Amino acid sequence: MTFAAQLDRITPQLMTVFQKKGGVSGQKLAHHLQIMQEAESDVKVKREAVLRALCLYLGEEDGSLIREFFDIEGDDIQRDLKKHTMGIYVINREDGQNGHYDDIGIFVEGEIVMDNIGSLAQACALMLGVIYALNLAFPKELKDYYEFI
Repeated sequence: MTFAAQLDRITPQLMTVFQKKGGVSGQKLAHHLQIMQEAESDVKVKREAVLRALCLYLGEEDGSLIREFFDIEGDDIQRDLKKHTMGIYVINREDGQNGHYDDIGIFVEGEIVMDNIGSLAQACALMLGVIYALNLAFPKELKDYYEFI
């Protein structure tokens, strides 16, 4: 079973768990839960919301997993990526919709190693492959997230 199929299979259970979370984390999760409920027909958007919510549920910031850029030049993106060990980046136009990006890619030590990935869920699965292929440790700020995945 593929990563995306497994994610789709456990999404209803994850949504139930996310809904029970209280406090500040619960408030942050509410935004992603709303996106999941509104995105019934757009599986890419729903998967993205689940992955971002999972990050928050585990006490990790989704910004540590996904670096999001809006209407920014390539040099500025490269400069920002160099400040981080590894992760996923998305480039979006200002008027872009959730889940529909101009580019999705993976970077390691500030260098883009993969780009033009079809979806955020694919990028998460490929990120695991990159970590294992290069024999890297999980980023400290996302240790729980990657161990869960």
